[in-house]
Amino acid sequence: MLTLEQLRWGTVTELMQFHDAGIPFADWGIKGHNRPFILATVPFKPGQTVVEIGGAYSELPQHIARQFGCQVHVIDDFGVESGEAEMWSRWGQREELEQKNPDVKYIFDRAGNFGSTVIPQNFYDVVFSVSTIEHIPETAMAGVFRHMEAMLKPGGLMVHCIDLQIPLKLHRGPGLQSLLAGTLGYWLYFAAATPFASAAKPQLKTLRGWKSFLRQTFGSQFRSAPGLQVEGAVSSSLNSDIVLEPMEIMYKIYPPKNQTKFYRRKGTFVMVLRKS
Repeated sequence: MLTLEQLRWGTVTELMQFHDAGIPFADWGIKGHNRPFILATVPFKPGQTVVEIGGAYSELPQHIARQFGCQVHVIDDFGVESGEAEMWSRWGQREELEQKNPDVKYIFDRAGNFGSTVIPQNFYDVVFSVSTIEHIPETAMAGVFRHMEAMLKPGGLMVHCIDLQIPLKLHRGPGLQSLLAGTLGYWLYFAAATPFASAAKPQLKTLRGWKSFLRQTFGSQFRSAPGLQVEGAVSSSLNSDIVLEPMEIMYKIYPPKNQTKFYRRKGTFVMVLRKS
């Protein structure tokens, strides 16, 4: 059984609290919220088995291994199977990581590969990811989540920080008309799309769409914690406290790089699941 304990937006207020508390990796932006959130949410203990999905060159796995005495793995194919290895190699060769970070074991494979001989099942106390899940093709998402659930021990935690664009392209101008059109369009589109979604073809553009996807993927083995409320499309569109991708990142990293482009708000939300 998987119990959904949290499904909500990461907030600016929360990020500031992480920064004030001196939690490592707290910085201004999506990942500056996400990595401290992992540290603040998961009760890491010595001897636990922990894996980051898509950890790539993150320093968080090394920190967890050294600070808490956990056995930490990273599962990531570093773009080899997707043909993006050249992009990832700008930070160095993946084989060098094992020498640079001897406290972490790197598994060069991908979540969702049930035939893998190197990814253990029923092994991890904690499975987590940061700004990774949104890069998985939607048609492959159900298989990835089933595989991550299979990796977890009973009693284990699955914690994901996922980026999500809000709202639709209709919401382009500064005026009230544009605001209303974008917000209404955002709500109408996803209200219509969600009932027709399935685990194989999910609607993952809203928090409620994600909840529906989890229910469809795990069926009777999924439940929500009592009292859990998931924010809808309209309130998400109007929420001013969501942690957003900084404009600098959008300008420099997203294509066309270093060129003027329309800034679409890209927020981050958190998902916490417990296996029983």
